[in-house]
Amino acid sequence: MLACSAAAPARAGHALAHYPSYYPDEIRVERADPAAAAKGLGDGTLHAYVGAAPAFAAREPGHVKSVASLESLLVLDLDPAVPALASAEARCAAARGVLAALGDVQAAGFVRHPYPVTPFHADYLHHLDRVEAARKSVEARAGGASVPPVAAKGPVAQAIVAARRPQADAPASGITLAEVRVEDLDTDDAPSGLPGGASWTKAGWHQAHRLLAPHVEPQRRETVDGLLQRLGDGAAADLTQQVALERDLVAALTEGCRRVVAGYRLRREHFNAAYSGGIENVAFDSLHGLNAPVFLRTAKLKDYPWNGSLRLALREPPRAAWNPVAGFTDPAGRLIWSALGDDAMMRNPFDAEWTANRARPAVTRMHGRSGGLKVPDDALRPRDDGLRFDPAGARTVASVRIEYDVLASPFLDGSETDVADLIYPYAFVQRWGGAAPDGRAREPALAASADRLRGRLAGVRPVRVDRKPFSLAEGLDIVQTTSVLEVYLRDAPAGDGQAAALAPPWSTVPWHLLALMEEAVGRGYAAFSEAEARRRNVPWLDLARDAAMRGRLMALCAEFAREGFRPPALADRVTREDASARWRALGRFAEEHGHFLATNGPYRLAAWSADGAVLGAVREASYPLGFGTFDPQVDPPRAVIRRAAKEADTIVVQADADVTVKVERHTEVRREKLTRSTAHGTRGVHVLARYVLIGPDGAVVRAGRMSWEPDDRFKVVLPRRLAAGRYAALIAIFLDGNALMPSTGIVGFEADGKE
Repeated sequence: MLACSAAAPARAGHALAHYPSYYPDEIRVERADPAAAAKGLGDGTLHAYVGAAPAFAAREPGHVKSVASLESLLVLDLDPAVPALASAEARCAAARGVLAALGDVQAAGFVRHPYPVTPFHADYLHHLDRVEAARKSVEARAGGASVPPVAAKGPVAQAIVAARRPQADAPASGITLAEVRVEDLDTDDAPSGLPGGASWTKAGWHQAHRLLAPHVEPQRRETVDGLLQRLGDGAAADLTQQVALERDLVAALTEGCRRVVAGYRLRREHFNAAYSGGIENVAFDSLHGLNAPVFLRTAKLKDYPWNGSLRLALREPPRAAWNPVAGFTDPAGRLIWSALGDDAMMRNPFDAEWTANRARPAVTRMHGRSGGLKVPDDALRPRDDGLRFDPAGARTVASVRIEYDVLASPFLDGSETDVADLIYPYAFVQRWGGAAPDGRAREPALAASADRLRGRLAGVRPVRVDRKPFSLAEGLDIVQTTSVLEVYLRDAPAGDGQAAALAPPWSTVPWHLLALMEEAVGRGYAAFSEAEARRRNVPWLDLARDAAMRGRLMALCAEFAREGFRPPALADRVTREDASARWRALGRFAEEHGHFLATNGPYRLAAWSADGAVLGAVREASYPLGFGTFDPQVDPPRAVIRRAAKEADTIVVQADADVTVKVERHTEVRREKLTRSTAHGTRGVHVLARYVLIGPDGAVVRAGRMSWEPDDRFKVVLPRRLAAGRYAALIAIFLDGNALMPSTGIVGFEADGKE
């Protein structure tokens, strides 16, 4: 059993107007097999089972609810070395035949979907006509020629194949069905939120590239690589070009049929919604389900809305090491870190955009890859070796300037967040993700982030520090510190949110903890990642559960406190006296709590065992976020297209809204006409109505927003002159950023080529 350590309130004797951190006082994360999870959900001793389905002996209890997210994609791998599959035409025909045969399969939650972008990806609208064409092409093969036998890789694929072909000894045909989990396609974000992560990881085109690019025919790889670079660099001048590039990339990836997407599976995660002992306000992510920061930042206990213990379980115990650079990489670790850490920005649950968390961005963009924004001479840029910051230079230009208001709060060791903490991660990533020309240790897990920074970061400039006093309650005054920094980027992603998430000035751990970890790795005590630990035959760096490592780190803290040690990049920005104070503070924290995870996130590691952890809420009064911050991301409304048609030279759309409303202690979905008075809770909904016009040749003619007319209809005014042929207008309406399983439509029409 794990020891319980409930967090204390911020101050005794005061009723606060602002409650820092999030609803539960404590989060308990433990291991449970599916049968134990079913029992716990049934008898109320468990609030949610994360990442797996419980095994109920009979029908699941009425108080147990579930959420669905995209768990995996099923793919057909077709071996070109097999003579019958040597040509692209033969492989594509064989794949269509197999997919047609899988149409009536109901096994392992399989949903046939012969296209790599799914309704769980935010850019699904951009591919809607091709999804429909792929579906019709497969259905046309139903009942046609004989289907070759298919091998299966993994238990899910085996169940699907067995449902269609019970015999297990069919001869090999060179076609294999396999499952690829979404979490294996989303590996570009460092757990700590260090700068340089791929900010477009939830986009369907990006996941299609991760899934299919290794199987692309050699003659198409240059095309694929070029399209990917243009998308990552924000080369599109407008939405029309952006959509065209996305479609071109997916088309290039699917040509040749060496790997073909057959469909997908959903992840169903269950939670206890009992009237008094359950939880409510449950938000989840379209691709990651409950294992996402938004879940822990919204869920609250019905009996104890502002305190209590949230009890969670996973099927597997924590196996990955606990370090915020290249650890916390298994499901349990990701869940625990999403409570301990606090990124600059968080991924929106139901689309591919980002929402501000600890850094609030304001983006100024110059079109064109060459830029045009003058980078101030006093802006800083880390050297490629990460050992110093140099001035950006007198002639440096950028294409994007992002001004961040960074909301500060103390780290758990008592150190106050300052500019050194905000800029040191840039140097850290370059030092450890670079090419290591001097032969020092390198961390390959950071190489992609370092490459993105090296090509894009033109400079970072501290502007000022604002200190705003305010009163939480009578006699309880605090000062909220906000650091303002500018970041200048070249070749930034097209979306402002994605650009802002690429390289924000932030770290959820202090500079001295980053320096402690890198010194431990540099001295050969450990390695940041599992792969490097195995290669170098050293421990995988764990800041909590490795007692021997904890002793070595304590000795380093004492040594560095005596020396006033600072990493080279901060030698002229942090005094020896300030550095010594920080090392002493970290040593005291580790001695008191038994670990070095001194973050500035909403929860603190309070206890742990081989099966999980207990996390206590940090009720630090100056923590800038609190109850309700992310509540708008719970149960977002969904638009339902009621009618879409061409009228004269316009496309006209009418829509309703499905809105979740709270009735006593449960919720229900109500449908109403979508108008400007439609509300989600106490807020009016944000409406984004989009269209993509596809020409007779399949090219994107135009993409943009539909206008919302005073009569609450949506309209697209078609171009005055269209070449003769058949057109398709792809339409969708998104409410409050909810792109999950969107209601869509395709309006087809003929143009005669006349004005």
